[in-house]
Amino acid sequence: MLNQYRQGSGYKDVVGRLYHFPKRYLNTFSELPSPFVYYEPREGGGQVYFGTGKVSSVYEDTEDVGHAYAEIVDYEAFPAQVGFYSKPGGGTWETAKTMRNSVRRLKKELFEGIVQAGGVVSSEAATPEVHESMPETLQSELRTYPGPGRRSPLVLRLIKRILESYERPSVVTNYVKRTRGDSCQVCGMPGFLKRDGSRYCEVHHLFHLANDPPAECLSPEYVVVVCANCHRRMHYADVTTPISTSEGWKVTIDGDEIRLRTR
Repeated sequence: MLNQYRQGSGYKDVVGRLYHFPKRYLNTFSELPSPFVYYEPREGGGQVYFGTGKVSSVYEDTEDVGHAYAEIVDYEAFPAQVGFYSKPGGGTWETAKTMRNSVRRLKKELFEGIVQAGGVVSSEAATPEVHESMPETLQSELRTYPGPGRRSPLVLRLIKRILESYERPSVVTNYVKRTRGDSCQVCGMPGFLKRDGSRYCEVHHLFHLANDPPAECLSPEYVVVVCANCHRRMHYADVTTPISTSEGWKVTIDGDEIRLRTR
């Protein structure tokens, strides 16, 4: 279960795509992908369950100390919102004690009951769709897929990792965003428009602290504004070590030279 305000959230959320939450809840996502239900609390919200999806991955927020992100896939809004007090037979779906946690585990029966009340067939119980264009061996596997909780060639194996990371002062990243704007310095595209009317952007630190760089790398001239896509490229694509220029840096990304103005 993920508590989520659809309007006026104090977190860096994007409903159906990204969930921003305190790191104390990281252990809740011990198994991935993890199905969830969205709940909008009473204070400032509708006190309803309004959608379902899966958390595909989680990672720390390197800009906001003490927080993390969960990436969401297969999001589906409920055709009919489910009220907190609408449990069949009377009463509430959850107890007041469990509601204290913004991220919490649900029993399978409760999860499926809320999803079905919302008018959605649970993705955990649905029969996989078979496309005729698939290879016959894959079609056969899908038709005989035993479902959740049983071994199958289609079940993903979970590998749990504990990561350590360095935190940089958020005052630096906030200053860079404020002075350079919200357009990506790599591709030039502006950030998407958020519900509050502002533009979304991220920052990338050109030198990793784990590689023991010089102390001055914490200053704004070592940081660039990026969109979410280019931020991933900077971490996972073929990127050369930045070379200093009179205006900032130049790097080569997948063979293309990029000039980054930071001074």
